[in-house]
Amino acid sequence: MARILMPHATHLNLTPPRWRRWLGLSEVWAGGALSARVLVLLRWLAAIGQGLTLYIVWRLGVEVPWWQCGGAVVLTLITNALLEWWLRQIRWEMKDGFFHLVVWDALTLTFLLHWTGGLGNPFALFYLVQLTLAAVALRASAVVGLGLLTTLACGWLWQKALPLRMMDGSAVPEERLTQGFFIALVLAGGFVLTLLLALRRRSHRLQKERERLRRELDARERFLSVAALATGFAHELGTPLGTIALAAEEMKAQPDAETAAIILREAERCQKVLQRLRELGQEATGRSTEPCIVWRTVEATLNELPETQRARVKLELKAKDAPVACAGLREALLVLLRNALLASADEEKVVLRVETASEALRFIVEDRGTGFSDEMLRHWGEPFRSTRDPGSGMGLGLFFVRRLAASMQGSIEVENLATGGARVTLTLPQLTSAPS
Repeated sequence: MARILMPHATHLNLTPPRWRRWLGLSEVWAGGALSARVLVLLRWLAAIGQGLTLYIVWRLGVEVPWWQCGGAVVLTLITNALLEWWLRQIRWEMKDGFFHLVVWDALTLTFLLHWTGGLGNPFALFYLVQLTLAAVALRASAVVGLGLLTTLACGWLWQKALPLRMMDGSAVPEERLTQGFFIALVLAGGFVLTLLLALRRRSHRLQKERERLRRELDARERFLSVAALATGFAHELGTPLGTIALAAEEMKAQPDAETAAIILREAERCQKVLQRLRELGQEATGRSTEPCIVWRTVEATLNELPETQRARVKLELKAKDAPVACAGLREALLVLLRNALLASADEEKVVLRVETASEALRFIVEDRGTGFSDEMLRHWGEPFRSTRDPGSGMGLGLFFVRRLAASMQGSIEVENLATGGARVTLTLPQLTSAPS
């Protein structure tokens, strides 16, 4: 996402100055929400681990300057509590400041090591944890800067750190130092492992999301191509059909008025079809979001069916006055009803049920036909796939309905009924305001 937005930021002169980027003050780092949570978790673990370590070595007889070291641990706990509170306020969308926190933690670790043996303290290994965290989160320039700061800190500890002593003033036994290095190595490895597992989980989620978006984009492009064809078709035939209608109007005054009336009626019918095609194209491009009442749309849909088919539709309208987006809905319902009627025997009823579900509307069409084949269940909604005989349909009906649902932030589900037949459920968001 950062790469996609970066050109726009450059165009708007929002690119931060070069010196800020080199100092890591405007870092772009991997997975903002995830890294912020991981950062807080690691700082909690670090502070708790430091406190437990100080207590354990004190119990083992090592001299611990509690005022200095304890104060540093308490300060880390306080700053991390404030950091977590702030991140919750901004919903973990941390954009800047990560570099400052890493520098702060590096200075805190240097302060603790100064009072507890410097580089001879096994927990100096935690410099590597901080560098690893920075390497996966910060710009290269910021990582280099932190590495130089860590090098300077190690040089200062080499020269100025106070030696680690037992309470009786003697040097710490070699055995104790070996045990300390073992514990420090295990803890540092645990910190790095926690970070890498979090990044791995994030990477897997992003990979799945990229695959889903790629499939969605491919289907969207196919749909827009067909929608553009439909819109162009409507534009090309609109003018000649209008001319036919005008000619038929004039023919009414002639002796062949009955033929003229038939021409006029058929021209009006074609105009309605073209209007639905325009609505479909507008819905595909997101230009039509006019609301309408459910019962009016359902009534208009049923009126499009021949009388013999209309009589076979059993209507269960539980959400009569709910507002919903108009464009394309009538055409989608016609596709579902016609498919169900064709799949059922001549005398079988087809159910159209409209009900509410949370803040959405469900349009459920059930038939008592043979149901979907296994192959159709796997590939339903793909263009040019049909359960009918070749030549009787292009297989674009469910494809259009599926893309319409996606463009309106809805969904469509198909399934076979245990008692025979199939069920198609079109779910669309319910609008907050009704049409005037």
